[in-house]
Amino acid sequence: MSVTESAPTQSTDLADATAAELLDRFAAGTATPTQATRACLARIEATEPAVNAIITPLAERALAQAAESDARWSAGTARPLEGVPYGLKDIVATEGIGTTGGSALYAGHVPTTDAVLAARLAEAGGVLLAKLATFEFACGGAVNKTFGPTRNPWDPRRTTGGSSSGSGAAVAVGQVPLAIGTDTGGSIRIPAAFCGLTGIKPTYGRVPRHGVMGLSWTMDHAGPMARSVADCALMLDVIAGPDPLDPTALPAEAAPFVAALDRDVAGMRVARARGGYLESNMHPEVGAAYETALVELADLGVEIVDVELPSFEMAPLTGWTIIYAEMLSLHSEHFDGIEDRDEMGASLLGAAPFVSASDYLRALRLRPLFQRELDAAMRGCDALVTPGMTALPPVIAPSMISDVGGRHVPWLTATCQTNAPFNLTGSPALVLPSGMFEGMPLSLQLVGRPRDEATLFTLGSAYQKATEHHLRRPPMPAAA
Repeated sequence: MSVTESAPTQSTDLADATAAELLDRFAAGTATPTQATRACLARIEATEPAVNAIITPLAERALAQAAESDARWSAGTARPLEGVPYGLKDIVATEGIGTTGGSALYAGHVPTTDAVLAARLAEAGGVLLAKLATFEFACGGAVNKTFGPTRNPWDPRRTTGGSSSGSGAAVAVGQVPLAIGTDTGGSIRIPAAFCGLTGIKPTYGRVPRHGVMGLSWTMDHAGPMARSVADCALMLDVIAGPDPLDPTALPAEAAPFVAALDRDVAGMRVARARGGYLESNMHPEVGAAYETALVELADLGVEIVDVELPSFEMAPLTGWTIIYAEMLSLHSEHFDGIEDRDEMGASLLGAAPFVSASDYLRALRLRPLFQRELDAAMRGCDALVTPGMTALPPVIAPSMISDVGGRHVPWLTATCQTNAPFNLTGSPALVLPSGMFEGMPLSLQLVGRPRDEATLFTLGSAYQKATEHHLRRPPMPAAA
């Protein structure tokens, strides 16, 4: 299928509404949760299995939840996400619902309790529509051996990226307005960038991870994927906060994140690592679009300040060293079934034993270096800006490569370079759409200081109020 850029349109289909728009309509009585749920289910029927975003559909259960939400809106007892459909990446435990981790090794796994973030979404009134596709154990490849590849709604030949592949595709194509992703080296931000979404990797510990299958306990994050900054803030307000079952969980903020959406950005300063590692391996046309997006940001009254991050070239290797060591600790029992894993997942796990304890400890000691360097570079600034991605999504294949303009590099080299450093530092990082190239979305990334997601929401919200990039939707039908 030939994919061309589609102009923003105003759809009347509830499946195309944001969570904030749905809540406004529920409150006004012009739509009901049941109607929104049926619209999303109809979109799922129209786009599956072509997109292949869903592992476990939950239509009957969702309609029952939506009916309860109808009654709550009528009774005036609506909760923060009352009646809003959402999806969960299938590494998030759900009581009585299969949680496969995207793997044949967990085909019969049915948790007896919800993950903390899943329980919080349910308690806030959200309607769970489906468990969504993932790279195997959040660290496999685009060609999932058990469930097949998830296809990018903008071009079905291309990957959504991962590992939150189903979350990216499902939100982009309108199957759900909200989804949960997880991020160890970019797994929220890569599919958000490739699918034209807004996604935030919160500060490390902002969202409790109890009940979420782990990959690397010092690098793992969980967070929202949506179609707008406002929806990400709305969802993060629900899932963030302390949890006695997660010793890394942060205390709640005094003000809700949605309160940051309407603050003025004039006079704010944003650091940019010009010409450094974070802008290497970048396709020239993607680089040109990034410069245009920076002009749009500056037009809001934001000052762009050039800074240096000389040590960040070492960040991906440092991060992968930590991931390999911690993955081996968490997944060593999966060596027995390694032949049942997909090729990339098996190769990553197979490489893990070659990381020594000395390598791991050296990498952990380097982490404060990156944190101090980033803090120094951002001194006097409110955030850091980078490309969300430096190349277009690669064509789906067992071994994928990225075109960075006249040469090709392994896709993880291109995708992780702007993402993995901020898993190392634990910084919050927000990806949002910033343009189009060859019919595919492009993106910006805004990085904040630890525990300062609010500033990112302020900047991102102002950018989306002034531009229309986030309003673009992939052409329908989603895939040939």
